[in-house]
Amino acid sequence: MISIYIAEIELGDRLTRSIEFSSAGMNRLLAEGTIQTYGVSKDNSRMWVTFLAGSELEAKELVAKLPVQSVTDPIVTPLSTYNQSIDLRFPAIIWN
Repeated sequence: MISIYIAEIELGDRLTRSIEFSSAGMNRLLAEGTIQTYGVSKDNSRMWVTFLAGSELEAKELVAKLPVQSVTDPIVTPLSTYNQSIDLRFPAIIWN
């Protein structure tokens, strides 16, 4: 069964040294659909990545292939609820 997972990755100063390479790689994975979203803390010390996987083992294998390296073991958590696209402030505009 496919589930959505979130990975929390502690980056330390590794992302800062290779920010252009890491961003390009993460954006490529977004475009391919390998990952759903990613975010980086303002101080570049942590990253959160959401993605679909069939098992926790598959999720951890995907995290190991990301173009960033964690200074500790990444925390991978299956999510029961995940809402990424509903904007409750403004209704969608539909043109007929």
